[in-house]
Amino acid sequence: MKQLMNTVILAFIGLFTVTAQAGDALMTPGEIQACTINSGSSMNDVNATMAEVRAWLKAGGHNYDLWMAMPQYKPAVGYDFDFLMMGSWDSHAEEMSGLEAFYTTDSGRKIGQALQQVMACRGHQHVNNVQVRPDVAPDLQQGFGYMFDCSLAKGKGPSDVYNTFQDWNRYLDSNQIDHGVTAIFPSSGATEDRAGKFKFLWGGDFKNVGKTTAFLTRPEAVATWVKLSQKTYSCDTFDRGYFFQRISE
Repeated sequence: MKQLMNTVILAFIGLFTVTAQAGDALMTPGEIQACTINSGSSMNDVNATMAEVRAWLKAGGHNYDLWMAMPQYKPAVGYDFDFLMMGSWDSHAEEMSGLEAFYTTDSGRKIGQALQQVMACRGHQHVNNVQVRPDVAPDLQQGFGYMFDCSLAKGKGPSDVYNTFQDWNRYLDSNQIDHGVTAIFPSSGATEDRAGKFKFLWGGDFKNVGKTTAFLTRPEAVATWVKLSQKTYSCDTFDRGYFFQRISE
């Protein structure tokens, strides 16, 4: 599971809606869990429980953006989960307020019990997120996205990633390519094997993602990406896609 979560840590574009200031990377907290449907339960049961979660978040005024992500493909090895649960807050203060409500109130504990009845989640990861390219559709309810596994160059950090990405943003803008991008970094206290690692996730609605995918396969686009980024970070090929469904309003 440790290796699995190092592979699938991600956040959907729009899931982590933060605003990064020029020259600085504003990091906000998020969490990700890999979940399986309990024996005797179905996806219909999960969806019904998610409706309860949605109502609880709305009733309590919780500033928590929650998504489910379904892998496009389910290979026999490596992806031993049915979906990802991903949430984010605008600040650490919002995070603690939400966790307090979830763990210490009767309504929050009932939501936790309802979730446990239909699913089992594990590999809980805390992450820090930096939005390096603005969302195309912040109110998107469903969409599709891909992610890249990346490594930082020696001495580089989140602010360097954000600043370097602005050159890539200008290139995308000049080619009329629109999609949001979030960089996801391990939170403090992450295991040593994740040091210097992070992920990019880009995506949007299906039409938007199709246009972007076609653009990113062009040799010129690939060469430009490498030229702009090679002194700050390097990225492997992108992972399989995910279908995203927003749970919170």
